[in-house]
Amino acid sequence: MLRAAAGWRLDALVLALTTAALRVPAVLSSKPLVFDDGQYGAAAVAMRAGALPFREVFSSQGPLFLPLVYVFDLIGARTLDAPRLLTLASAVVLTLAVYAAGRELTNRSGALVAAVLVACSGSVWWTTGPLTSDGPGAALACATFAVALGYRRVPTRARAVVIGVLAACAFAVKSLLVVPVLAAAALLLLGRRRTRDVVAAGAAAAAVLVIVTVPWGVHNVIEQSITYHTDAAGQRHVLTNVHKTFDTLVERDMPVLVLSLVATALVGAGAIFGRRNGRSSRLKERGAWTVVVWAALAFAVLSLETPLWRNHLVHLVPALALLVAVYRPPWAVLAVAALALVPYHALHVHDLWAPPPFKGSEAAVVHRLSALPHDALAISDDPGLVWRAGRATPPNFVDASILRIDSTRPGLRLTSAVVARGAAARDVCAVVIWSSRFGRFRDLPERLQRAGYEQAQAFPRGRALWTRPCAAAR
Repeated sequence: MLRAAAGWRLDALVLALTTAALRVPAVLSSKPLVFDDGQYGAAAVAMRAGALPFREVFSSQGPLFLPLVYVFDLIGARTLDAPRLLTLASAVVLTLAVYAAGRELTNRSGALVAAVLVACSGSVWWTTGPLTSDGPGAALACATFAVALGYRRVPTRARAVVIGVLAACAFAVKSLLVVPVLAAAALLLLGRRRTRDVVAAGAAAAAVLVIVTVPWGVHNVIEQSITYHTDAAGQRHVLTNVHKTFDTLVERDMPVLVLSLVATALVGAGAIFGRRNGRSSRLKERGAWTVVVWAALAFAVLSLETPLWRNHLVHLVPALALLVAVYRPPWAVLAVAALALVPYHALHVHDLWAPPPFKGSEAAVVHRLSALPHDALAISDDPGLVWRAGRATPPNFVDASILRIDSTRPGLRLTSAVVARGAAARDVCAVVIWSSRFGRFRDLPERLQRAGYEQAQAFPRGRALWTRPCAAAR
């Protein structure tokens, strides 16, 4: 027993350090790696000044996400890269949760295979290097599943409560996308048929959801994190989503995709030919079937999600990695796959090993923004430019996504009039038009001129920096 515990601790330490080390370049990247990275970094800066999620800071994610960003920003001493500590921690938790689940489902070697696949996964890397909400959501959800597997083996009231708390936290970060893994965890909880434990877990989950929602206003949370997304959802393109899912797996997760397909083929062959052995019986007893449920539900949700972003695949990859661990192909197959697929994989995650710096027009506009007075505010349809320049964005404009521009909700929608009105605020002295988001507002330049702005610099592709004398300098 002591030897097993020591092995667990050693594996966990090595996995945690490796996972963190892989992400250091992304955490220290001088530019946002994805749009979400920039907008949530801008939200962190707005919260430093006292702006509250949902009340002042526009918050499109669950009610727990931005508070977590605030906490990790504080842990990082509110330095420029501090908000990204949340996804660094999420990567470590996710890897260890998959390892813990693997230990419950199979053996040490299988658990290590699953954990390494997740730690090196491109889809996981792209959501736990830059700052995104999918990273912490997936980490909390996978931790819920790992604890539920432990509960299946040794059911206790305390574990049931932990399941409820973790499930609620995951849901309060990413809602629908974590439902597949939470459903699998719920099946494990219900499978023990301990009614009081189920009630305790449900009560704990309900309490957490109330605690993380009420401070920001229930109406605000529903309006921004739920209604906003349901209004944005249009016609569902299932086949397009399926194609995008596999295309992303091929590009970012070829090892996971190939090995999970091999594992699935082995499961199918066993079912067709009726092969039964001691190992398959043990897997069934350990709840391995719930991984299949998780993977199937996750694939279904991704197929129906509107719009589907590549970040969302982080909710599928851990299930595929556990399928590989549970129904592990022979070691010879794994060795051949590593030799054939790892070079391809490394080539496709190069930007995470060595994130590109700001260059050209981006470098020029960031330099101009950084030259503004320290307390000046700036608005941009790419908020990451303002964040990485060390300046703040007005709380309502930290999310300048296309979903807000296309929204039909008057209180949530961004229009040229809304942008110009925000730009006219006393502390705002720069507006950056950097993409088709603000670029589609043909009357915005005229509105900015009426607010006292002049075009300070023009860039290719219709990009421009508009400035006016800052309030501090007037």
